[in-house]
Amino acid sequence: MPKNFPILALAMALLTGCSHDIGLMRQDETLTGYESAIRWGLWEKAASYQVRRPRPEQRLDRLKGYKVTGYHVRYRHAEEPSALLFQTVEIRYLRPEELTERSMVEEEMWRYDNDNECWMLETDLPHLH
Repeated sequence: MPKNFPILALAMALLTGCSHDIGLMRQDETLTGYESAIRWGLWEKAASYQVRRPRPEQRLDRLKGYKVTGYHVRYRHAEEPSALLFQTVEIRYLRPEELTERSMVEEEMWRYDNDNECWMLETDLPHLH
């Protein structure tokens, strides 16, 4: 066994750990970016996180005027090794022309896209009503 074997083994272990950390960083960056888009009412930006861009029944103009006051993750579960992430969030918001805060619970499903090396939202944008 070479003298520097322990150093090489440690280096390999660190590199393996780094790739896992990079994956978690990408996941966190994506989820934070989506949350920010929702909180600021940037619906086009939020839609850019979707695998399938908004379908006709998901018209973005219906969301104009809504003010999101909170987006809180209640539960997060990752499925290994399928690269699926399930997240339950509470969204607090004000409807246009109203001062009463409302809230809803939304189920999100995220999938890791290996080709583009990014997380993509599989579910629709929130159905605020």
